[in-house]
Amino acid sequence: MQKFKFKLEAVLKVREFKEKKIKIELGEILKEISTVEDKIALANAAIDEAYGAQEVAMKDLVGGKMIQFFPYFIQGKKEDIKNMENLLWALRKKYNLKISELATARGEVKVMENFKDKKKGEWTKEKNKKEQEAIDEIVQIRGLGSSDSL
Repeated sequence: MQKFKFKLEAVLKVREFKEKKIKIELGEILKEISTVEDKIALANAAIDEAYGAQEVAMKDLVGGKMIQFFPYFIQGKKEDIKNMENLLWALRKKYNLKISELATARGEVKVMENFKDKKKGEWTKEKNKKEQEAIDEIVQIRGLGSSDSL
């Protein structure tokens, strides 16, 4: 009897490919989220450093231009942080959508794999049944042949 062949193997492969693609996209989104979080941390550190530098500068004699620099710098960094937080929110929303897509894709793959297993089980039963019939036929033929010689 021929080897088991699943007729929908191509569909299963496409669904598995789609699942892998979504996993890769999820990884890229997580990488972007991590990068943005690192940038926010760096901006916060720069603000803290600016406050420290401002305090040190105020102890010494400094020009007015230098004193004006600190509030503008801090305001710019805070705006940058605000923009990065908006980007982070959008990335997390995109991540949540991809998670639901992944769940759907996994479900589709699982359905196809279960269907394949079911078909393989049916094929195996049919194969075993035919093999048993062939064995029974051989035993029956041998049984008839040996009784004729007696």
